[in-house]
Amino acid sequence: MKRTSIRRICLLLIGFLVLLPLVAGGSVEQLLAAPADGGFSLRDQGRDTISTDIATLERLYRYVDSIYIEEIDRTKMFNDLASALIASLDDPYSFYVPPTKAKEYQEETSGVYGGIGTYLSKPSPESKDPSDPTSYMITIVSPFPGSPAQRAGLMAGDLISHIDGEEVDELNSYDASNKLKGEAGTSVTVTVYRAGTSFDLTLVRERITAPTVDSGVIEGNIGYIALSEFSPQTGRQLLEHVQKLQAEGIVGLIIDERNNSGGAVDGALQSANIFLDEGAKIVTIQARKGTRRDQRYLATGKPTFDQDLPVVVLVNGGSASSAEIFAAAMQQNGRATLIGTKTFGKGIVQDVFRFGEGFAQVTTAHYYTPEGENIHEKGIEPDIAV
Repeated sequence: MKRTSIRRICLLLIGFLVLLPLVAGGSVEQLLAAPADGGFSLRDQGRDTISTDIATLERLYRYVDSIYIEEIDRTKMFNDLASALIASLDDPYSFYVPPTKAKEYQEETSGVYGGIGTYLSKPSPESKDPSDPTSYMITIVSPFPGSPAQRAGLMAGDLISHIDGEEVDELNSYDASNKLKGEAGTSVTVTVYRAGTSFDLTLVRERITAPTVDSGVIEGNIGYIALSEFSPQTGRQLLEHVQKLQAEGIVGLIIDERNNSGGAVDGALQSANIFLDEGAKIVTIQARKGTRRDQRYLATGKPTFDQDLPVVVLVNGGSASSAEIFAAAMQQNGRATLIGTKTFGKGIVQDVFRFGEGFAQVTTAHYYTPEGENIHEKGIEPDIAV
């Protein structure tokens, strides 16, 4: 039985190393638009080297398993091996997601989850002041429109002191957000602190689609759209806001991408499609030489937004990845003026491979702007610097 378990883990790792390049197609940034070309091949030399390495690893595994003084937790060992394998790439954008974190990862990348629908924030621990509840409680920045949180009466500025009876003092906003998540139909109780008074609210979680787009009309009848990130839902959300603003008779549009760290490439492609003429270059994805995975993405169909209306895109050093794809496509196709400061410069793409019950996210390609620029670690210069 022990020999079978070891063999199984080693075979899984072989599959991880050998099959990853062959089946990693579900990008974190889900490239859903039809590419002009594509394909993939695995070099035999790479397969032979991997087989040798795995054989050596299996001998080490068997040695440890046979001689270690305590019982081995093979699940932990397997997950640690997979994590270490990808960590050896020294790439901050490549990592292994163990089964215990898989659901959370899927929710983050899809923008859809079970929860109550709120934006949360909390100061850093160094700012904690026992006399100031805002320094150690979770602040509701805003409830999502139509969410369980909004319907229950939660408001921007409300503080949360407990989640299901547990104090939030030691939680950051990310941890608190995860505690509020759960299966749709289940309930969660939050203790709310408002104007010196505490009270409990029990809310029933629903399937939440995180909004990534907000809009309004500012002085001069100018439309304003804030893009906080790109998810697979961003294109649809942006289209709804664009159509609403056009119906209100705007004479121009500002798209704010400042501090938008990116996300789903598919969301950026769909968003650019709203503004660009059919056939306009959006982005080219180029993988490692010899892998034959180059893909070129073009705008399809007629643009939805009025081509006679001027567009400005606001960017800064926090605008990265998919946000840069959108900004470059708008700028280099002459559809928008970029205003702000130089962007972050993340010009690489990650693919996601479902590995057992977990995931592996691995950097697989660079992307190039419509003018053929590789902006990785360089960024995009705005047309007008402010």
